[in-house]
Amino acid sequence: MPHPIYGKPSHQLDSATFTLVLPSRRNGYLTSLDVAGNSDTQRPRLWSVKETWTVAEQECGLQPTDALHHLALIVAQDRPASQEAVFRQLTGEPWVQESLPGF
Repeated sequence: MPHPIYGKPSHQLDSATFTLVLPSRRNGYLTSLDVAGNSDTQRPRLWSVKETWTVAEQECGLQPTDALHHLALIVAQDRPASQEAVFRQLTGEPWVQESLPGF
């Protein structure tokens, strides 16, 4: 509910938590990464990204540290405040899709 004087709160990214679970016998030798964006003005997460890798995927070149590094760059440079913003930055979709004349 908006504040009667100050209006709607501006939920901006204040912090991000990175949790990297290393492979072990207990978790079936899976590596998982959970990244969450948080705001001081909102209780639930602004956004979250979860990924899991098997040992075979890591041997084929998919590295959890590459994903962690890429997400850390997104957090530090772009400071996304919504799940949609994180998705756009992960997929490389432009902010505004201009339509070409004649199409």
